Amino acid sequence: MAEKTKEVYIEPTITEADIERQKRQQEKEYLGPREMAAYIISGIGDKNWETFNGNNEFFYTTTFQHVSPITLSIAQTFSTIVDTFDNAISGPILDRTRTRWGRVRPYLVLTLPFWIFSAATPYLLPDGLSQAALFIWFLVIRYVGSIAGSFYNPAYKAVLYNLTPNVNERNKLIAADTYVDLFGVWLPSLFPFFVDYLPRTIPTRNIYLVGAVVFIALVIIFRTFGFFSLRERVPLASRDEMKSTSVWKSVKQVASCRPMWVLMIKGFFGMGKGTGQQVANYFWLNCTGKLSNAAISGLFTGLPSYFVLPFATKLTKKIGLKNLSVLSYGYCGLIYLIMYFVGYKPTDNHIINLIIIVIFLTLAGAMNSVQRYCGTALEGDMYDYVEWKTGIRNEGMMSAAMGYITLIANGVSGILSGVIIESIKYEPLMNSHGVVIPQTDPDMLQAIWAVFTLAPAIGRICKAISLSFFNVNGKVREQMMTDLAVSRAAKLKSRTDDGESEE
Repeated sequence: MAEKTKEVYIEPTITEADIERQKRQQEKEYLGPREMAAYIISGIGDKNWETFNGNNEFFYTTTFQHVSPITLSIAQTFSTIVDTFDNAISGPILDRTRTRWGRVRPYLVLTLPFWIFSAATPYLLPDGLSQAALFIWFLVIRYVGSIAGSFYNPAYKAVLYNLTPNVNERNKLIAADTYVDLFGVWLPSLFPFFVDYLPRTIPTRNIYLVGAVVFIALVIIFRTFGFFSLRERVPLASRDEMKSTSVWKSVKQVASCRPMWVLMIKGFFGMGKGTGQQVANYFWLNCTGKLSNAAISGLFTGLPSYFVLPFATKLTKKIGLKNLSVLSYGYCGLIYLIMYFVGYKPTDNHIINLIIIVIFLTLAGAMNSVQRYCGTALEGDMYDYVEWKTGIRNEGMMSAAMGYITLIANGVSGILSGVIIESIKYEPLMNSHGVVIPQTDPDMLQAIWAVFTLAPAIGRICKAISLSFFNVNGKVREQMMTDLAVSRAAKLKSRTDDGESEE
């Protein structure tokens, strides 16, 4: 009986010419206008929904469906716990997927049915459900949504880092995507105008429901367009290479990646922004008197980003991506901290008070787009770093791990928001037509203001501190890119040289 021999992956011999060819490939421009537009448009729908839903779902469910904030908090906590399983398996599945459409691109559309259910159901639940029934509903909603997110979020991130091996081109695309995404903030920020200025005989709940349907439709259209238009180009490990690297070995390699841990800690402190965002509608309605004041503020707070963001890539080359990240988060946290001490009612004039708030939020928002650009670009350096150290691009596994931290941060922000709203004994007030009207209790208003300002301040300052430990910077990064040219040349050589690609 013949003895079965074990297949061994042999690294191909590469020449200086192969390395120089790969270096040129890493400097070549790959992305035409159509493909750049496809990636950017794919994300606009998500940004629109993220902004609309983040601002409105908590307020909508507690106000119109009478869901207890504690019920939402407990459902979110349980969902986060049980979500550990699908986050644990989604990364390895993504990293080992190989299809005719690419490695991660299919997940842009395969996850849509799960996402649609989790996004639409909170706005469609009937009235009169008990808190126990609502708990079951939101536990299912959150978990189904987390399944979709566990596969979609890592896939969408990985697509970006596989569209081109040219890091400068990638950073330009990130900056352009972030610039266009500013419109994803503006469009949902106009929504409160409809709430305040449509005929007062239209129930507020119906306006929110129509808004949700519109933004969900945009996500479906844009994700589908992205699936058909994008292409993955960065050379990946072959099936044989993946077989030679066990899942457990990949886990250990990922777990030893310092840049990933830094970004995970930074992601956890996103709970500060999340908590402030979830109480934003309470602040605008009760502390300023109108929800539409948020829209008025949004018309101004996004303006500086249009002027600051175009300099992001130049600043990256000048002071480094890590330093730019630390600076942008630290600055924003300081502005929110100062805003808290100034207060939401520094004068007796409501208009002047609103102007002061808008000025501070505009100053804080000046670096928001730079933060998004830096966060995305730093992830690209992180994926290159683990490829440099291990030879395998584990975007799926790493993104899933980071996504789980984000889920935990969202869960913590949801719990904090629920506990805060419950502890101040907030009760929604409505007129006979079902239109919401503001509260006037000064202690309640001061508590809402404290959360609206201090939560983002603390979160951003902690992000700045954590990012100071990111080690892919300066000469380390330069050496990494040089070594990657060698390893990528070897991968391409193994697939083009038939005499050496097979054992």
